[in-house]
Amino acid sequence: EQRAGFKAWTLLLSICAFSLCLLGTFLVRSGVLVSVHAFASDPARGMFILAFMVLVTGGSLLLFAVRGHRVRSRVNNALWSRESLLLGNNVLLMAAMLVVLLGTLLPLVHKQLGLGSISVGEPFFNTMFTWLMVPFALLLGVGPLVRWGRDRP
Repeated sequence: EQRAGFKAWTLLLSICAFSLCLLGTFLVRSGVLVSVHAFASDPARGMFILAFMVLVTGGSLLLFAVRGHRVRSRVNNALWSRESLLLGNNVLLMAAMLVVLLGTLLPLVHKQLGLGSISVGEPFFNTMFTWLMVPFALLLGVGPLVRWGRDRP
């Protein structure tokens, strides 16, 4: 906060978080995703949630594209700084989010394309998360030991 870094990144992450909450609501409430936790299927409710999700996500991303340059910070960080390690952790967490999104939506897309039913199970997530979380854990361990980019030794 004191270094005024990652403002645009934080804004983009908040847009993504809310959009993914809306996507999860759509998948569960519309009946698209069939699971033990699914609610009664109501196509009208699903279309409303889908329209709301498209409107909110599209509007937010459009505003970010148009006005995002106002919050961007021009901070040049050293490669070996705490800011760079935080950015690395953020990228790894975003990759983990994409793995979960892919694992959730791939069976639905596969079925809609007429390619049959597939199941993405525990082995997929265990394999993918192992490759993502090992570097994440290393960055978490090293991060507190590294100086901030503008600190002088």
